[in-house]
Amino acid sequence: MMRFMSNMLGSGRAGRSSAEPEAVLDSQRVVELMRCFPIGSKFRYYPEYHKEITFESIIIAYGINNHFVYTQRDIRVDSERGVPVFVLEDPLKDRAISQVRHFSLLIPDVSVGDARDYRRQSDTPHHGRFRRGDILTLLSIFNEKGIPHVNTMVRKRVQMREGYYANHAVIQLEVLIDTLNHIDQRQQRRVKTSIPATMQFSDDSPHYPCTLVDFTETALRIRLDESGDSGVVPLIERRNMIVSLDLPAQSRRFVLTGKVLRRDAGHFVIALNGKIKDGQPRDFELIDAFDLKATLLQHPATLA
Repeated sequence: MMRFMSNMLGSGRAGRSSAEPEAVLDSQRVVELMRCFPIGSKFRYYPEYHKEITFESIIIAYGINNHFVYTQRDIRVDSERGVPVFVLEDPLKDRAISQVRHFSLLIPDVSVGDARDYRRQSDTPHHGRFRRGDILTLLSIFNEKGIPHVNTMVRKRVQMREGYYANHAVIQLEVLIDTLNHIDQRQQRRVKTSIPATMQFSDDSPHYPCTLVDFTETALRIRLDESGDSGVVPLIERRNMIVSLDLPAQSRRFVLTGKVLRRDAGHFVIALNGKIKDGQPRDFELIDAFDLKATLLQHPATLA
């Protein structure tokens, strides 16, 4: 289902002369963006110059030129002489777009996280989470050749009058397509160690003994101990996990959450995405990554 959105996008960017031709976006990069940030997927984002402050949201629609696209089923990519063509499917007549001049993401105007924390941590006055012209960096939850990230600019806040999200406020983020890139986590130095740990599938599942064998800022490499139940091994891959690290000599305890990315030679690589503090799930912020790494580097079993 598509919805005309000329009132939202207008005729182009503010300050552009009507006679000035608008740039055509690189269609291959648009395809890659859609693959990394599909409709309905969650993502994390942080405001410009505040990488340590992250929030979570969800993509509810694409804005392509002057159309809304609400589901992945309503858009397909064909090829014309090797160049992608975006076909917006409609019950009456499909619409083919060979030149994409505007591509935006629509997200709900809701606060996920404490806006007061943002105000307290930000060095600039806060006039709402989404201010026109602000730059937000989006981080995808998908991690194949690295974590996809892209910069976006807040265009405006819109109260939807019709469609699937009628009577709800949404934010239009204009995608700065040339900034789409992948953060290669392999560039982060892996540090070897040998620290006893436990892992769980959920808060109420059994604790399985394991050993932390190396780590980076954002990932752990775990070996399931022989004393553990070998029957859990097939269940671990692609599962969300809870890893607990007790460090009595340092009077520290970390309870971390993450997703198993891959398994190799009896080891599991877990990408960290959260922590448990005071019994409550929290985001895994940049300061948490530094705290974890600094603490583990001081452990006597770590070979820095």
